[in-house]
Amino acid sequence: MRTEHTRSTKTISHGTELVNTFFDDSSEKRFSVRRLSERTDPNRQLFIVIIDDEFNSSDFKVAPYAEVMVIKDQMKFIVNPSKQYPSLKDMFNNINSAIEKSVFGFINKFQ
Repeated sequence: MRTEHTRSTKTISHGTELVNTFFDDSSEKRFSVRRLSERTDPNRQLFIVIIDDEFNSSDFKVAPYAEVMVIKDQMKFIVNPSKQYPSLKDMFNNINSAIEKSVFGFINKFQ
């Protein structure tokens, strides 16, 4: 069983802005790294990562792959991908590395 945490599609569609997308070859899935738009302080950014193939704007809720914050220059998972998508556990290192590049790339430009 998966999906410990969900977000409304309205939050994803209207309350976030796209930071980056990437395709993971091992899982054959496209991911979107999004930023919660209402957060303007560069030190308090929340990133929501969704699997594009599973996002349908007509659904009420979406299960994010992860939610991430950066605390003291370290990426911390607020919503853990191992709880959300345990079927992807063999691919976590590659996926999470791509998320980290996206997040820190954004933060470096944002500051």
